[in-house]
Amino acid sequence: MLRALQRLYGVDQGWTRPVDVRNALTVDPVLALALAVGAMLSVETTRSLGTLDDSALGLLGTYLWIVLPVLTLALRRVAPLFVLTLAICHYVATAVAVPEVSAVFALQVYYFFTLFSAVAWSAHRTGALVMTVVMALATVFWVLSEVLLHDVLDLLRTLPEVGSISPPVAAMAQAGISALTFFLASSLGGTAAWWSARREAQARDRGVTIAEQADRLRQRSVTEERLRIARELHDVIGHHVALIGIQTAAARAVLRSSPDQAADAMLTVEEISRGATSDLRLLLNTLRVQNAAEEEVVRGDLTALPDLLATYQTLGLDVDYAPAGDVRTVPPAAALAAYRVVQEALTNVARHSRARCARVDLAVDGGAGPGAGRLDLRVSDPGPARSEPTSGSQMGVVGMRERVLLHGGDLEVGPSDEGGFVVAAHLRWDDATAHA
Repeated sequence: MLRALQRLYGVDQGWTRPVDVRNALTVDPVLALALAVGAMLSVETTRSLGTLDDSALGLLGTYLWIVLPVLTLALRRVAPLFVLTLAICHYVATAVAVPEVSAVFALQVYYFFTLFSAVAWSAHRTGALVMTVVMALATVFWVLSEVLLHDVLDLLRTLPEVGSISPPVAAMAQAGISALTFFLASSLGGTAAWWSARREAQARDRGVTIAEQADRLRQRSVTEERLRIARELHDVIGHHVALIGIQTAAARAVLRSSPDQAADAMLTVEEISRGATSDLRLLLNTLRVQNAAEEEVVRGDLTALPDLLATYQTLGLDVDYAPAGDVRTVPPAAALAAYRVVQEALTNVARHSRARCARVDLAVDGGAGPGAGRLDLRVSDPGPARSEPTSGSQMGVVGMRERVLLHGGDLEVGPSDEGGFVVAAHLRWDDATAHA
């Protein structure tokens, strides 16, 4: 029994419900004042029925006896157990000294609202459980005192037995049911409120953990991709650079004694350099290329883009392609990056949007100077997004951003004003980076 109560009150949770003290000291005093006004109205309605005519406190004392404790509710979240302790003391004192005041309904609301607040907000869960038990004993004492301590039984015995239950038993049962209803509603309602806050806190913690894990995963993906590129560069370039060093040293050694051999060595260096440049260009153009169907893109030819769009047509996605400028002037590496951005963006439309159509705008500007140029790409769909959850780790967006940044560009990803989604990329190149 005790362990069940401890679990119900969250004694083993090791969690403290956070209290916004500023909000509590702003809102709760207003609530206390409102309840105090209601308590005065309740006193007046009860007095109008003649119930308080015999009160030993007098009119002013009765008002003060009820209103002053209600005002302590201003601290119900800041010091919930202290407020409950005061309420229990007032509860017992009322039952012993001025039982006629118990007829004021607002007083019963005050007692059990303090119990609810203590159970819902107390940071000391064992203390909340103990004070709940004390409140239960005080309630039993109040029910018994109503009948036994004030000669009520003698009066009840004089009443005629109209129903199947005698008036004394009926009076005690009615008082007990009323008190039990208030008590259970307050204590169980308080535990329900506390557990609701606990589950919300756990959900927030899980959300933060998931966000942190996703961020670490994205960073790891970027790091692994950069390391892979570094390894590929080492494998492609390292051999050529080593041969260039050997041939250059040989040419220098025989430059005076055998000019023909030196010339042959330098010719070999020239061929190795061209091979290194060609291999490097091929590497940068074929990163992540997975099948032979993309061979034209490997060579950096964006004229293959319509064939890519045709594959999405077969999936039921109508793609409107609007190129501007000569796409054949785009350097191979930039062409591959643009191709991959279009591919990833349209894949996201097919997976995450209900749209049945999309638009690809591609503009090539070669007027930025000799060997320089700019490519502006925009992939958009009218939406809306799918209502059901779809899988996705944001790795595609990470990959797109990395490709664009390699060309000194920028990437914009987000919802459009029309309710759809937009991916916009801007790539730039010049003579020095045209083949990088």
